[in-house]
Amino acid sequence: MLLRLNIKNFAILEHVELDFHTGLTVISGESGAGKTMIIESINYLYGKRASQEDIRYDTEGSIIEGVFDFPDTPRMKELLEEYNISEDELYIVRREIMQNKKSIIKLNNHMITLSQLRTIMEEVVSIFAQSSQLDALDKRKHILYLDKFLEIQNEDIFSEYQKDHQKYQAIVKKIEELEYRDRNRRDSLELYQHQFQEISALELKEGEEEQLEEELEYLMNFEKVFDSLSAIKALLSSEKSPQGTLYELNQQVESLSQYDSEFKDYSPTIMDGYYIVQEIEAHVTSAMSSMDYDEQRLNQIQERLNSINFLKRKYNKTYEELLSYLEELDNDIQELENISHSFEKLNSEKEALLADMEKNADALHTFRNERKHFLESRIQKELMDLEMSQVDFEIKTRQDKFHARGYSDVQFMISTNKGEPLKEMNKVASGGEMSRVMLAIKSIFAEYDQQSILILDEIDTGVSGGVATKMAEKMKILSRSRQILVISHLPQAAAISDYHLYIYKDSDGERTITNTRYLTDEDHVYEIARMLSGQDVTEAALLNARSLIKTNTTVD
Repeated sequence: MLLRLNIKNFAILEHVELDFHTGLTVISGESGAGKTMIIESINYLYGKRASQEDIRYDTEGSIIEGVFDFPDTPRMKELLEEYNISEDELYIVRREIMQNKKSIIKLNNHMITLSQLRTIMEEVVSIFAQSSQLDALDKRKHILYLDKFLEIQNEDIFSEYQKDHQKYQAIVKKIEELEYRDRNRRDSLELYQHQFQEISALELKEGEEEQLEEELEYLMNFEKVFDSLSAIKALLSSEKSPQGTLYELNQQVESLSQYDSEFKDYSPTIMDGYYIVQEIEAHVTSAMSSMDYDEQRLNQIQERLNSINFLKRKYNKTYEELLSYLEELDNDIQELENISHSFEKLNSEKEALLADMEKNADALHTFRNERKHFLESRIQKELMDLEMSQVDFEIKTRQDKFHARGYSDVQFMISTNKGEPLKEMNKVASGGEMSRVMLAIKSIFAEYDQQSILILDEIDTGVSGGVATKMAEKMKILSRSRQILVISHLPQAAAISDYHLYIYKDSDGERTITNTRYLTDEDHVYEIARMLSGQDVTEAALLNARSLIKTNTTVD
């Protein structure tokens, strides 16, 4: 649910801070006071693309921040893990829209993209407005409604189809990549073969470069090495050699340790030094006897390293990367040479998957056709509750191309007048009728939807009387399982609400400022009376308001 909303410099809203509650909250107020901008700010938290036109005039930018309690669902856990966001008790969504700067989006102080925000918030909130495209009008979602109602996701054939469809999509992608590569195959193959021959001609070996550089360093400093070895040899062969000194030192320490035990531990260390010096002497003698300056070998090494460095510069790679690249080239050449075989193999796999998909898609299509009347009857009943008894509702299904849920094309059809042919809802239903259809659908799917927030922006425009009462009752029932925020002009909706938020305008003498407050019981009655009678609130209107509130408390 939405716990808190903080808005700064957004449209006509200078600074609005609101706490929200569970249940049904109705938002009402003066025309032009900014009711819709409250919902529009939540739309930004939902993932609306930023527009600098929404920044309050003469300010640097807008900041919208919402504190949410996200639903604890497997899908939400999966998304948070995917986007590297730690699970928490509360989640703060923040949008910053600045003049001539890129919009900033944060979730718990973690930068995310607009697409990621929208994906997450689709699991949290639904927003409906007559002025915008409703879910019920979005033909792509009709199959989702039908499948949810029929619980088709629990059928084995559905999971089998989805696995096959994912494999099918992956194979189609591979085939497209191969087709692209095949168009450039000849040029690519010639290039890869040339590069492979050029690099493989050097017969590079693991660790060779490092070995050559060490050998080159030795030969280029041959005289220095010889002089150093000679100096060490002379030092070790002198009358006062280190090994002689260490041997004599050890004898004296051993003698002294008979009288002073502290010297006992030094003898092994001295002898270690003695043996190390002996090893050095043997190594120096061996090194000097095998020393041989080979100018021809020096030239060979330099030529070899020059050839290696030329390729490193040409391909902009290290020695190790050249070895890896040679292996990549070999694989690419084999793949391009065998591209026909790859095409045959992939197309064969694709055809086998298509056969399995068609079999399961047939079964899913039949499943929908045989059971769709259950949802038709349920929606028809809900519409009758909303005094739309003249409406005919039907779910039309036909075979279409394969998609993630089979090949069924599902479309909700409606006729709002008896005897009129069924048509697509967006071509028939008025705003008020569409609002009732949406409420009917939401009422049915309340138990299936895991979104915890439903926002309704003036969906009751164009309805009144008994229809308005029925719509208000549906909202109240829906609010038992989720948080509902409603902008409404209907006194019936206000009377049935758990909380009544009033939006009004003030002026500081220079600019108009929007303010908000939750109404007390007395103010709640007065506002409903105003909604009933207009600006002039009479005693009769107040009596009607109290009666309406009393009557509507029975819905709970």
